[in-house]
Amino acid sequence: MNWILSFIFILILLQVGALIYLVVQKQQRANQEQSRQQWQMQFREDLYTFAMGERTDMPFVKKGYEDLVELELFAFTNLTATESYLERIHQFVEISLSAYYDKQIEHRRIDRRLNAYEAIAQFCLQSVADHLQRRLAENVVKEERDVIIRTLVSISPRYAIAAAKTDQDMSFFGAVLAVGRSHDLSIWVDEFEGLTRPFQMALLQLIHDRDETQYLELVRSKTTDEHPEIRKRALRALARIGLEEDWTLYVPYLQEETSWVEQMLALRFLENVGRQEALLSILPFVSSRSWWVRTAAFDALLACGGLQQLAIVAKTHPDRYAKQKATERLAKEMKQHVI
Repeated sequence: MNWILSFIFILILLQVGALIYLVVQKQQRANQEQSRQQWQMQFREDLYTFAMGERTDMPFVKKGYEDLVELELFAFTNLTATESYLERIHQFVEISLSAYYDKQIEHRRIDRRLNAYEAIAQFCLQSVADHLQRRLAENVVKEERDVIIRTLVSISPRYAIAAAKTDQDMSFFGAVLAVGRSHDLSIWVDEFEGLTRPFQMALLQLIHDRDETQYLELVRSKTTDEHPEIRKRALRALARIGLEEDWTLYVPYLQEETSWVEQMLALRFLENVGRQEALLSILPFVSSRSWWVRTAAFDALLACGGLQQLAIVAKTHPDRYAKQKATERLAKEMKQHVI
């Protein structure tokens, strides 16, 4: 019986000890968190006054508190677009956090590395560009490699372009995200011929999305590229930019052997031009099996030939379905004209 009582007593002591330990640990964590919050508030004020130019000495970064510094920097750079403020912030990061991010780039956890890449890009931390270029030469997974290239676009475009000339694994969408970080596409345009296919397609896509009319010559030259995806994106960009007046440039894409995408894009361009001479090139496609091509053909037909041409197709076209669609479109257009 005595040994049982002793065992129970020891068990109670252990439980009480464990409870006391947990309470002490919880209190220590609470005190530590409170101390971190107080330090963060003070750092926030110091960072603000430094960015405003009210103090010349840089805020002190306490070892182990870099995560709090990063949070405040993200908040500050997201809230203000003032160039002078951001310049001082970037200067602070270069001097105070370069060593920290150098270590984060080599962290064993990929999530920590990816977070570091994003911070490096946002804070324009150019001092780690060489380190990131060396990382590309290492055996890193594809997803991380994509992020590194995107980061290099923000801090060292020449390194990013060098990678874009050799990287065959980057997806088209990954390349769009990478090149899209460049406000000025001219350095990419200058190196266009040396870029890998995904980056070439991405550049043409961005010229289309941004209406970059100054790159018209590049876009026009790529409408005859041997690669169909390059041609398609060049055609889309050329139609979007809307400065091309030579509608005959699109005639080679209105052939049976061309893809439906190229046919549709060419027809969309002819719709924008609205030249009556283009009617002979448009008419064969009002009976296309592709809904997209057929719809674009009727839009182009209306733009180039007006209601009269729709009426002719509705009355005389040999394809029954084309006649039906022309009749429906004619009725719709005439109703709108009456209203």
